[in-house]
Amino acid sequence: MIDFSLPSEVQTKPITYTVRATPSEVFDAWVIPSMVEAWWGPDGFTMRVLNLTAKAGGEFAFEMTAPNGNSCIMSGVYRSVDRPKRLVFEVYEHCNLDLPHGTKPQRNSSLVEVVFRGSELGTVVSLTHTLLNTDYEKLAAVSWAQSLRRMEGMLSVTSL
Repeated sequence: MIDFSLPSEVQTKPITYTVRATPSEVFDAWVIPSMVEAWWGPDGFTMRVLNLTAKAGGEFAFEMTAPNGNSCIMSGVYRSVDRPKRLVFEVYEHCNLDLPHGTKPQRNSSLVEVVFRGSELGTVVSLTHTLLNTDYEKLAAVSWAQSLRRMEGMLSVTSL
């Protein structure tokens, strides 16, 4: 099982991460299937894009596979696509694999907003994931942080 532990003082707030790449490169990493497959998901997970139509009203579906080989689907719809500044998508189906004991699965849809802002160091990515139950919110924060780190590693090979 993946370690999703967080300190108890963690509060709901945007996750901000600076990636050493241009806003266009970082944005593309969110909407080009082969790039998404290289970084999306918590450490130890692999991901396969089943569908990704990055336009307002376009759908996405990802198959996420845990280290133990179990898979689940994460799917939803894009609400706003403003290249290279902002993405907003609603997640209808969450991947509830290998949740820590006692963690309530996320059954309702949630909303993710990702803002990309150029800086002298690259691109500041600000991600806000709302409408999550309290247990799942903590897991999502860890998963997003791990994913953004993986994305930066992927992009640093070819960027800036």
